[in-house]
Amino acid sequence: MNQILTCLALPAPDSLRRGVFPDPDAPVTLPPATGRALSAAQLALVPPALLPACPSARPDASLNGVDMGAWRGMPLKDVPPTDLARWVTDPGFAPPGGQSRAAHLGHMRAWLAGLPRAPAHLCVAADAAVIRAIVVAALGGTPAMLSKLDIAPPSTTRLTRHTGWRVAVAGAPLS
Repeated sequence: MNQILTCLALPAPDSLRRGVFPDPDAPVTLPPATGRALSAAQLALVPPALLPACPSARPDASLNGVDMGAWRGMPLKDVPPTDLARWVTDPGFAPPGGQSRAAHLGHMRAWLAGLPRAPAHLCVAADAAVIRAIVVAALGGTPAMLSKLDIAPPSTTRLTRHTGWRVAVAGAPLS
């Protein structure tokens, strides 16, 4: 049996547009297409903070974004420039008390490998960085690949599982 995993990249949080590292507990507004896609899936998974907006979905803490540690809620301009430069260029660098992008990729690789083979249609809604990590994990990619893939929010990405995961569509506009 082939399995489909539909990944919905959520709109960027308002804080990011203001140049502030996001707070994962901040409320998220879902585009109508996201709610419809989650409802159509046999199993819908969302980060726990999204559950109030998606009561029919099952919370999955693995879908939380990269833990920004001490940078959570901090304006980018307040982060030391050398640290910010390392964050952008070095996937192994972690904010103080946070998680590196490389560690997050490893986490998402384990999550993807551990997904059940049934039901036939799964759907997740998460931050675009989480969807990017899922795609790179499916491709067997390295942490350096995380910065070479655009998954714009809001968008949809579809993976299929035959003997292993394949990327069928990446970053298509949400309709």
